[in-house]
Amino acid sequence: MATLVDVVGGCEYPGRGVAIGRDSDGRPFAAYWLTGRSPASQQRELVISEREIVVQDLAGAATDELRHYTAAIRDEDWFIVGNGNHVSELAGTHADCVDLQVALRNLDYEPDPPIRTPRIFAGAVVEGPELLDVVVGSARSYSADQVQHPSLFLRRSEEATAGVVTTYSGTAAQVVTDGYPVVTSVDVEWESLPDLLWNRLDPSLRVALAVIPLHTESLEDSILRAR
Repeated sequence: MATLVDVVGGCEYPGRGVAIGRDSDGRPFAAYWLTGRSPASQQRELVISEREIVVQDLAGAATDELRHYTAAIRDEDWFIVGNGNHVSELAGTHADCVDLQVALRNLDYEPDPPIRTPRIFAGAVVEGPELLDVVVGSARSYSADQVQHPSLFLRRSEEATAGVVTTYSGTAAQVVTDGYPVVTSVDVEWESLPDLLWNRLDPSLRVALAVIPLHTESLEDSILRAR
């Protein structure tokens, strides 16, 4: 099984990515990272509050919902992270007890032709050190008018593993859409991941990264890396 660090660093341009799982000590965590090619994409930051992580503009430009959005939401017993406004939508449906895999079927890929970027997310119920009903998935383009919804479901996340999905898997010059979730191994404690993951992202493309402990109730305990 590939490690989380190797998967994150497995291509030059992963776009945006999410991971959720348990570290080598069994503690639950999530991660979210941003890379960008354009100046507008690189002029962003992650702003962490008690219950949300928001992607904000740094340049004073107009808000672009494809680049600026709530990326993570924490409730008392569940957590969702992703790459767009669908995170808030999924949080609302999950709060109404709608299964995340069912809610996933209503998502479309991003309206950014010709790339048609996948909408990715990961979510789970958090019970102490346990992650239950873990879903990692995407809405990706099969064709111009067809949407695929690949997803990974784990009734319980095993120790030292994480589910991962990224929007892309190619290079900055040749973007390849991804959106296929995989399971990886996690052979370190979560506190080591921010530096390990950040150092595997291309320095010319990396924008921001947050590794989020889920055994604490506040997202403000997250560790942030930025340009």
